[in-house]
Amino acid sequence: MSINRIEEEPTDGLTREQDEQLVDLLSRWKGGRISNLAFPLVARLTPQACVETVILRSKDNSLETLLIERPTSDTVWPGMLHNPGQALRLSDFNRKDGDPVNGPFERIQKGELHAEFATRPIFVGNDYRMTKRGAEVAFVHIAELKPGTVDRADYIWYPVKELANNVKFIQHQRNHIELAAREYKNRFNLDEL
Repeated sequence: MSINRIEEEPTDGLTREQDEQLVDLLSRWKGGRISNLAFPLVARLTPQACVETVILRSKDNSLETLLIERPTSDTVWPGMLHNPGQALRLSDFNRKDGDPVNGPFERIQKGELHAEFATRPIFVGNDYRMTKRGAEVAFVHIAELKPGTVDRADYIWYPVKELANNVKFIQHQRNHIELAAREYKNRFNLDEL
């Protein structure tokens, strides 16, 4: 690719040649999936928008949330527990249905839960946060699994009140899970949990 040279300094920390290589590589990316190696590097450059789906249930007088383990190949939180969520991708904005949020919803169902939502998740609010990966804004949703969904071996139901003590849980997610839990309790009159 021919890069028009503009009389300005290259990106901080790069030579002009490295800056041109960076521009060349970024211009080739079409906005789809980013590899596990590249995502944390790109994510720290600009705030990332992500869709979080908090799945809750009431069991034995306790409010529990569904957690799953991140892959051991994850470069930021290997093997840590999190609630199902996905970053928005540029390609999500080119969907035929016109709703970018459906892209993360589909990836969560197919790639993380291996199950379907009972209905479209309900938006309950935003969570603005700084993480190890960079700045994020999370669009927080409450979701339920389709009736009859069998708990998988990799599903971990965990009491919301005990998340702060779980050293394997990604702690910055506690804010949005607690936001969803408050909304869930209000909707279903579960003040005692």
